[in-house]
Amino acid sequence: MANIKLLVSDMDGTILSSKQEIAPEAVEAIRYAKERGVEFAIATGRNYVNAKELLEKAGLDCPVVASNGARVLTREGKELSKTTLTKGQAEQIYQIISQYEVFFEMFCDYGLVSAQGATIDAAYESLREMSKQSERAKNVFDFFHNRYYVNEDVKLIDGFRSFIHQDAGDIYKYISFSLHDQLMQHIWREVEEQVEGVYVTSSGHDNIEVMAIGADKGAGVTILAEHLGLSLEEVAVIGDNLNDTPMFEVAGVAIAMDNGHADAKEIAHYVTKTNDDHGVAHAIRMLADQKWTNNRKK
Repeated sequence: MANIKLLVSDMDGTILSSKQEIAPEAVEAIRYAKERGVEFAIATGRNYVNAKELLEKAGLDCPVVASNGARVLTREGKELSKTTLTKGQAEQIYQIISQYEVFFEMFCDYGLVSAQGATIDAAYESLREMSKQSERAKNVFDFFHNRYYVNEDVKLIDGFRSFIHQDAGDIYKYISFSLHDQLMQHIWREVEEQVEGVYVTSSGHDNIEVMAIGADKGAGVTILAEHLGLSLEEVAVIGDNLNDTPMFEVAGVAIAMDNGHADAKEIAHYVTKTNDDHGVAHAIRMLADQKWTNNRKK
């Protein structure tokens, strides 16, 4: 196998700790690897702006595969590719998701948006009641309360259908959240059955993500490797969940987090430590020192 010249890492559950931070240990490992000829990039379900904010906070500057591969951007922010949902697809997805008491967000040129009104209000009140019954639900409630109503990371839009067609610009992705796992699976099936030309995946048991076909991390990593003049055999990828498996399938080396989904671990060449035990830093050093260069699990 060719020597690894590029490592591409997922963010949530991977290079991000449970505190949503990139640890100094990971930053040091990235710099250690770069001195040995291994470059670094990110492939995330997050939108580009948010991913860049987290990278800049850690003092990192690198290419980004954003919105699960819907956008691929260079270190300087030049867009190499974008794969967007049509306005019709976006409206169909909204019609399906808005029937249920779930949080959802649409990633578009305007930013992160959701629909003001009954759907989000009902999801908020349902989660508020659940927060009285478990610590996990309380933590999730606090997250969404801050996200929607305190920090306003997500803009609530009145007249969402009109917004899709008139003001959204390019639309890259939907993500929907609920603590009701079976409901998430039901919405997943409904979107797949009713909306043509879309790819549905998940970055956690409490969400589903919807993009246009062709917008996945495998396609994004392939585009980035071509831009950098590398073969896929020279690329290693690391992630933790189902939305990472397309890049696992194309890269020369695929590494799963120990805290990752069983399906990701099953197809990975290696399994590293958890995200809170500096699993990415460990994997980077193993790659940089050429200790992980074949297809046997460690």
